[in-house]
Amino acid sequence: MDAPNTPRTTGQRFGTIRRRWLLAAAGACLSFSGCAMTMDDLTSREFTHHPFQSLFAKPDEPMWVINNSQDGDKRARAFKSLREPAQTGGSDQDQEAVVTVLVYAAANDRQALCRTAAICALRDFKDPRAVEGLKEAYYRASSFAPDSATILRCQALAALGHTRNPAAIDLLVKVLREPAVEGAEVDRQQGMDVRIAAARALGNFRTKESSEALVAALKSDQDALHVPAHESLVAATGRRLPADAQLWDDFVNNRTGRDGSAIAGEQSLGDRLLEILPVNFWR
Repeated sequence: MDAPNTPRTTGQRFGTIRRRWLLAAAGACLSFSGCAMTMDDLTSREFTHHPFQSLFAKPDEPMWVINNSQDGDKRARAFKSLREPAQTGGSDQDQEAVVTVLVYAAANDRQALCRTAAICALRDFKDPRAVEGLKEAYYRASSFAPDSATILRCQALAALGHTRNPAAIDLLVKVLREPAVEGAEVDRQQGMDVRIAAARALGNFRTKESSEALVAALKSDQDALHVPAHESLVAATGRRLPADAQLWDDFVNNRTGRDGSAIAGEQSLGDRLLEILPVNFWR
């Protein structure tokens, strides 16, 4: 604190204004893709500097916290604060460092909270390594107790859907098509939670492979899958057909309805646009 009646230099005034501006700017960007942060996260010195200025040099920057702190809460906040350098004007060196640390943490960090934070950050990355890292996070979740592992798997699948990268589809389809888990009620519910997460994630993709998997889920005797599968089919295609598995099967496979007529549905703007799309609708 300045001594009473001691005039501040121009540099001191500029430093105060800069810190306040950075806090205000950070506060305007706290929420992203369902991974919200609060102003309390930004009151500590870890987050008062730009995250890609001298990545490993200062103890008040996220990368320093990640590599040096033993505090799980601080490290989780640091992971959440990372943005993709390639999308924010960072260098190739920044990109390599940030992607490497997030991909490793998402699959290998000893604390579930930190893995969750790394997964949350990776969902907005365009780097193809992000998808592979999220897949690895899904498979390596088994290193935790079943309840924590289920949460991590669901988060990894949701993040894969959010990337909208076609490379994510194979795992999502594989998980959705897995047979129902047998055993104790808690085991069956955890298995279903993971499959529901995969069904919801597939709503981000307009491909025949993903839609066929959703139709199969709609046809299955697993009632818990019917609502998420139907919602994802509507989201992916823009076609508001009812939750009738045969209608969706006909639509996905470019067939007419069971009575020989064209498939009928509520005519939304999306429906009318679909009617004039080229035959090769699926990408």
